[in-house]
Amino acid sequence: MLRKSGLLFIGALAVAVLPACSQTSHPSTPASLGKPVSSSAMEALIDKPGPIEVRTVASADWVADLSGLINLKDPQAVQAGLRDHEEPIHIYTHLVKHPTQGFYMVDTGVSKRFVEDPKSLGVGWVVRSFAKLEKMQVREDAASAIKSQGGPLKGVLMTHLHLDHISGMPDIPKDVPFYTGPGEAAEKKFENFFVEGMEDAFFEGRPAIREFQFTKDPDGKFEGVIDVFGDGSLFAILTPGHTAGHVSYLARTPDGAVLLTGDACHTRWGWEHGVEPGSFTFDRDDERNSLLALRSLSERHPKMAVRLGHQP
Repeated sequence: MLRKSGLLFIGALAVAVLPACSQTSHPSTPASLGKPVSSSAMEALIDKPGPIEVRTVASADWVADLSGLINLKDPQAVQAGLRDHEEPIHIYTHLVKHPTQGFYMVDTGVSKRFVEDPKSLGVGWVVRSFAKLEKMQVREDAASAIKSQGGPLKGVLMTHLHLDHISGMPDIPKDVPFYTGPGEAAEKKFENFFVEGMEDAFFEGRPAIREFQFTKDPDGKFEGVIDVFGDGSLFAILTPGHTAGHVSYLARTPDGAVLLTGDACHTRWGWEHGVEPGSFTFDRDDERNSLLALRSLSERHPKMAVRLGHQP
């Protein structure tokens, strides 16, 4: 209780006196990877088998407040009697292998060093306390996940740059490029005062962050869609709301399409009921619209597998 009260005080203080900061001041540059396409072009291929292999790794077990994971003020959550508590969740990385383009990760999983010695990585006390890092238990660290693929890592495709999605970065070789949605690194809010220095340290010595160059979806179903490898095998879908540049991914595998929602939806309950995340949200209206757009996509393609941000 003392910890929670203290963090509430710090949060109030940040809003009152601290400047809005970026997630990281590390430079960004336009990505040359991928080309914009319409959502109808993507959907014309979704139900056809594709060449991508996807292995989803539960890199760590963790907990988070349900009030952050689900909007408990939503009428459905109220009717269901949901109450705030520590909800068991996982931190995932998705290992994506293309037959000619090679091996990519979607998000980074968790490094053992991040859990065992976060202070040495520049993770400050406020972040360590708020994120409940002492309750994070590593299952398969990022280094082991990379080694399991038996080949070089070509790039990391980020859903977004929040702590739990970059926590495997200490295991990522320094020359590997990171790809994000537009404006993701530059997103400004008061809470970033506590994480900007940490993220700068994580990105130090790395290439500029490469931002996907989305254009408006002419079909109006999404904010934008990119054909990542130019062959219809992997798509990046702009799904803002959780963060300004949040991206979801859709891979066509031999066994069918796989949708990686990222934190457009954290939980199974939220997905099944169409209720967006709670306090872990940059723009609630955008978050809700992105979630509902992904659910509509799933309803149009019911054979597509859906892998959520933090629960099976």
